[in-house]
Order: sequence, then C-alpha cells, then structure tokens
Amino acid sequence: MQLAERLDTLETFLEAQRDAEEKRRAQELLDELSSLLRLPLRLDNDQMRLLVNDPLALLDDLRTQVRLQIAQISAARLIGAVEHRLGENLNLDKTALTHLEWDGLSAYLRQATFALLERQRERLVGTNGQVLRDLDLFLQRQPSEAETETGRLRLLINLMQGVRTAFDPKTHRQVRQVYTRLQPVFLAARRLENLDARDLTDDILNHLEQARQALQRAWGESEFARLGQNAVRLADFGPAAVILGPDRADASPAALTESERQALMAELGRRALNDQHRALLLGAISELWVDYLTRVEALRVSIGLEAYAQRDPLVQYKSKASEMFQDLLVEIRALVTSRVFAYQPRTYTITVVDSAEAVPESPPARSASPSAGKPGGKKKRKRH
Repeated sequence: MQLAERLDTLETFLEAQRDAEEKRRAQELLDELSSLLRLPLRLDNDQMRLLVNDPLALLDDLRTQVRLQIAQISAARLIGAVEHRLGENLNLDKTALTHLEWDGLSAYLRQATFALLERQRERLVGTNGQVLRDLDLFLQRQPSEAETETGRLRLLINLMQGVRTAFDPKTHRQVRQVYTRLQPVFLAARRLENLDARDLTDDILNHLEQARQALQRAWGESEFARLGQNAVRLADFGPAAVILGPDRADASPAALTESERQALMAELGRRALNDQHRALLLGAISELWVDYLTRVEALRVSIGLEAYAQRDPLVQYKSKASEMFQDLLVEIRALVTSRVFAYQPRTYTITVVDSAEAVPESPPARSASPSAGKPGGKKKRKRH
C-alpha cells in the first residue's frame, strides 16, 4: 500500500510538472517531491536538468529509487522487530538484504533467527549452561526452598531472569543489565493452541477468581497482623469485627477461636479489597472522564458544520455523543480490568467501633469574669 501510493504520487507530480507553464528550479522541485514521497531522493546533474525539462523521462529511475528505499525501510523494521523480540542482534547486513525478494528475505531471516535461538538454548540450558549453573547455586544456598511451592515459584522467577554485561553508548562504560532470558509465553501459547474457546474462558475466569481470593486472604492476614499489634478488644479491628456479633465488641482478641480468627481475617480482607476496587474504579473514571469531556466539547464545536450538509445538527450530536459514551464505558472497563490485579493500594485507617454510643461530654464551666460582679461593667468586644 505504501509503495503503490508513493508511485501514484510520483507519477502525478511528474505529469503536473510537465504540463506546468512556469519552470521552477530543479532543487526546489526535488525538495518538494522528496517531501511528498517522504523519502530522500538523490539525482545527479543530468537528472536534475531532466527534472526541469523532461520530468517523465525520470519516471523509471525514480520508481527504482522509491522501490529500493521502501524495501530498505521494510527490511530494517522487520529485522529490528525480530531483534527486539529476541533480545539480541542478528548481525545482518540490512543493505544487502534489500536486493532479495520477499520470499528470499523471509527465508534468510528465519534461518538467522533459528540459528540465534539455537545458540541461546545452548548458552542457557546446554552443557554447563547459565540456567543449570544458577539452579545448582540456588539449591546449594537454599536447599529447603525447593521443597515448598512458594520456594519453587521463587526459583522459577529467578531462573527466568539473568544478568549480562553490556556497553552503555551514553556513558561509554560497561554496565550490568538484568534481562529476561526465558519467555514462558510461547509454552503457554502452545498449550492453549488446541483448547476450546469456552473452556479457555472458564479456566481464565476460575484462575482470576482464585487470584482474587488469594489477594483477599493475603490482605486479611496482613490487616489482622497490623491491627492486632495494638488491639485490646475486638472493636479495635474496626467495622469488620461486627461479623463476630455486635455484642462482642469488648471481647479480647486472644479469646478468639481458630474459626473466629479466620472469619475475622476474611472480613478484613474483603473490606480492604473492596476499598481498593472502589479507589481503582474512581481513579479510572476520573482519568478517562476528562478526556471524554474534551472530546465532547470538540464534537459540539465541529457538529455545527453538519448544518451545511443539510443534516440536523442535534440528531447528529446525540448519535455521536451516545457512541462516545458507550466507548467511554468500554475504556473504563478495560482500564480497571488491566489494573485490578496490579493495583498498589494506599494505606487507610481503621475506624474503631465501640459497643456503646459515645456520651457527649458536658461543656466545661465558664470561669467568672472579673467584671461580672461589678455593676455597669463594660463587656469586652470580641475581635474576629
């Protein structure tokens, strides 16, 4: 598409220059044509004269330049995307690859990619590979970690990342970089390849529900430990203590049974997670609402032009504003969904709930004014 559009623009420009009555300078024409094609064109002296006197004579040469530069840009972008995904350079000559056809370029790039992946595999998990060395070192330092699920998970996370020495072009110094050397997404994609869409959806929803329950459980334990340090009675745990009964607000936390302790932690986690979700939803709405109002204002300004096209501006405004509001709801849902499991909540304060209503204190007795016993004493004027 880019090549066809540029070739059409090139031909149209040369035809317009041929039919133009006023002759312009060659450099001015070349600059304008390069700007239209968004490509740096180069012509020698003879070609510059032809550009002024006989522009269509350069059509084939300029087409060749456009095709060559488009091929160079496409090849450079493709190689850059592959290198960025692999995390290493393929060390390919991008200029030499531009003369290949697309099939030849794809085959050559695929061969170079497979060779790099094989070298990475040998370096990581081959004989005396980095992953094997790190695994042996981890098991020697912490042999008991491999016996627990949490320890094995921590081990897998550590094995996925590595440290390498690189050269910083800004400071011209060697630096140590932490990079991801194992990508589990490919293994996951291969396992999900032949699964039914409904079964996959159910599995994802079940996994997210388990993640929510795990977060709620973790926050419940954290809040119970934090509040339990200074809690003298159950009322010090805040409104969550009501789940154990309103008449137990003055009971001691040490007298709780295991089931009551679990129920209190579950309620603390539920309230904490609910507050987090509320803050997340409010933040997403506030973030997107400003942009929505800006777009609605721009729509209100531009919709006035609909009257010139014999359309009812009010009908057009209501229709497009309704579509924009539906898009806003979709954006809010997407933003909340993307952040709900990565949201870092703010620390909030638990309000102590007392079993008895607070009795208002009697106001302190006013001290007698020195001038109160004197008849006709002047009252002091209050200064605001």
